[in-house]
Amino acid sequence: MPKQNKNKKVLYLIEQASTLMLMQRQHIRNLGNISFDTIASHSFHVGIIAYCITRMEGLNHEEGLRALAVGLIHDLAEARTGDNDFVSKNYTTMDEQRAVEDQFAGLPFEKDLKNELDEYEERKTKLSHCIKDADAVAQICMEWTLAWQGNKLADKWFKGDMVHRVPYFRTKSAKELVKLMKNSDPQEWWWSQFVQNGGPDLKHLNG
Repeated sequence: MPKQNKNKKVLYLIEQASTLMLMQRQHIRNLGNISFDTIASHSFHVGIIAYCITRMEGLNHEEGLRALAVGLIHDLAEARTGDNDFVSKNYTTMDEQRAVEDQFAGLPFEKDLKNELDEYEERKTKLSHCIKDADAVAQICMEWTLAWQGNKLADKWFKGDMVHRVPYFRTKSAKELVKLMKNSDPQEWWWSQFVQNGGPDLKHLNG
């Protein structure tokens, strides 16, 4: 394939990735209007969580970066297939494998990307277990955030996941993160540092 055509394929992949920023995940009909939850935002969060879980599980920095990268692209095929929510998955079948093959076909780095996704989908390695758990933790974190904002449906999902999803996690670290969520809130990260523990300067509150 001429070099120009290969470069065009790279551009097409970038274009497909950009559509994920516009695609809300389909559980919007089950949880209500979730303006911040697109396939792209979910994938970003999965990547960060995958890195953290991988390191918590004792893997090294390079493996953590691999997990982060796969987290970013694990739903890239949905630029072609679209997203299915938990109801639709009971009645429809996506040919995600074909979508991945078509998406990467002709790229100069086709085999590299496909090998990463194949390892993830096979779920045979510690790395793939960390990434899959990160995918679930990202979903649970979203439910947790919405629940604190008063979304009763999200609260129901969050509590249900404690029973139907968390016990099946493949890593202890993912279970620990969700356990910590239960006793925290989505804003504790800054409240703890700047308010509760005195912080370096409280003049912005009391000045």
